[in-house]
Amino acid sequence: YRGGSHIRTKASNNNGVNLAASVPSSGTINITNFRGTAKGFRFTFTSGATNQSAATLFGDDYAVNYRKEIVIDSGVELGATSTTEEALEIPSGSSGTIVVTNNGILSGAGGAAGAAGGDAFETAVACTLINNGTIRAGGGGGGTGGGGQYSSSSSSTSYNWPYGTRYAWADHWYGAFRFVVWANTFYGTSSGNQSFAKSGSQRDYDNTYEARMYAVTRTVSSTTNTNGGAGGVGQGYNQSAASGSGGGTNAGTGGSGASFGSAGSTGVNGNRTNGVAGGAAGNYIRGLSFVTLTQSGTVQGGTV
Repeated sequence: YRGGSHIRTKASNNNGVNLAASVPSSGTINITNFRGTAKGFRFTFTSGATNQSAATLFGDDYAVNYRKEIVIDSGVELGATSTTEEALEIPSGSSGTIVVTNNGILSGAGGAAGAAGGDAFETAVACTLINNGTIRAGGGGGGTGGGGQYSSSSSSTSYNWPYGTRYAWADHWYGAFRFVVWANTFYGTSSGNQSFAKSGSQRDYDNTYEARMYAVTRTVSSTTNTNGGAGGVGQGYNQSAASGSGGGTNAGTGGSGASFGSAGSTGVNGNRTNGVAGGAAGNYIRGLSFVTLTQSGTVQGGTV
């Protein structure tokens, strides 16, 4: 009987189907009740989902020594919503054979700017993976652009009276021009500012005496650093790859994010520093040493 010592009844938190469901739990029993049955559980994805774990799918029966089957139907996509998750994970703690048949799509998360893309499938225990669909790792994010730098200068001119501040009022003539200083502030010059013509009734100083102001020009130079542009995000589940943004003056543009299974572009060099490399592609399988792979579909990314 199902529920006896040989054929288990499914645990209440097991979301899969009992492959021996047609075996009676009481009453008349016939050999035909066992035709097409198996000691195992199967969960079939008929619609999309994210961040799936086999331990959650089979609940308390995950640790039972029964066969577990996971099937992703054609046209169904499982995705990871962050690079710390996988579209489908087979964690430790299981017992019995595990077989995953992918007829749909497993998609990792896209990498943030400069970061690696996420993984699509991960296992920590022995399993069989039959891929008839697509398993694709997230693309890496683009690297930051190189830093820039530019120089600038500003000038200021002050006028100084060579004789100090002995006189609150100084009125001097030189040649045909009059120079006036009040409290050490220069009010008249012969070269662009106000000037006054000498009248005949005013005293003429000796031509060897120059009552003139002198100008002091100060130039201050400075250097300014600018930041490189940010990289674009990589392609992943529900996320398109993006181009990098522009940087400041003389800085480099950020690198573009990559498509599924590829590394992000390096940021453009600035005139101060070089651009940063983009993030690596994610893995379409993490835990490859545990996997017996039958491959007839498409895979994108690396393995580890």
